[in-house]
Amino acid sequence: MLWVPTILIALGILLVFVEILILPGFGAAGVPGIILFCVGIGMIWIESSMKTALIYASVALIFVIPIAIFSLSIIRESPLGKTFILNTAQKSEEGFQAAPQELTALVGKSGKAVTPLRPAGVALINGQRVDIVTQGEFVEPETEIEVIQVEGSRVIVRSL
Repeated sequence: MLWVPTILIALGILLVFVEILILPGFGAAGVPGIILFCVGIGMIWIESSMKTALIYASVALIFVIPIAIFSLSIIRESPLGKTFILNTAQKSEEGFQAAPQELTALVGKSGKAVTPLRPAGVALINGQRVDIVTQGEFVEPETEIEVIQVEGSRVIVRSL
């Protein structure tokens, strides 16, 4: 009777999808899913052959993927699913802000390091003191630097 191992394979695939799409990390559903998948394959392999086991696993995969996608889309809209999904937005009215406009305007500009950059420090760019970070290199004071990227309030520079 090959239905039991086929159901184990399908359940194992479903648990791996749950691990990937819903539960972050590794272990809660992924490890049992992999174990069920391997047990199902092993049961079919013992009863017939490895070729048959792979055929059954392929058929289970073909049927489980659409069912899993449909089920997970329904679960995401349910009250239980909403407890797992964070649906908040970071709005500027609540104090969240992107990079200040004056910082994003510094990309491509050059200046001088005021303090040693190990890798963070202060530079004078366009007559303005700016907290900066290098890409890991150490830079001596009074060295010419260039702004290559701004990530939020983090200004990344390289020495010239």
